[in-house]
Amino acid sequence: GPGDMRIYNADSTVDLILVGDKILGGLSPKTIAKVKGELESSASHDTSGLGGSISQIVKKSVAGAIGTHAVFPLSDIRDIRYENDQIVFDWKSGGKHQLFGSTKVDGEKVSNSFRAEDAQRFIDAVKRRLANSETNK
Repeated sequence: GPGDMRIYNADSTVDLILVGDKILGGLSPKTIAKVKGELESSASHDTSGLGGSISQIVKKSVAGAIGTHAVFPLSDIRDIRYENDQIVFDWKSGGKHQLFGSTKVDGEKVSNSFRAEDAQRFIDAVKRRLANSETNK
């Protein structure tokens, strides 16, 4: 919808999405496709006996869930800012939170990998959405 947006980290492995009254964070479509491809490829080699059946079931379950995004309601956010090369959220319940925490992709902390200009555009959009929700109460 109007004002919704998606940003990707520098290597496009994860994304942040502002949609409606929520922020979603998770693996990007590119990363999901890569992981699913790797799982399918390795599953094709696990075909013998009970172990092979279990392995295929587990890999299909993981492949099905890999695209799940964490969802954070805007109503839980007190403030959002760019600090020390990271997008930081202050929650109404107290405390600071980096959306991806200490999650690493290829050895690099994901929370440190958003380009400053993309992060600022996202922050500005979230702040506009927060301000609009306050005015509409």
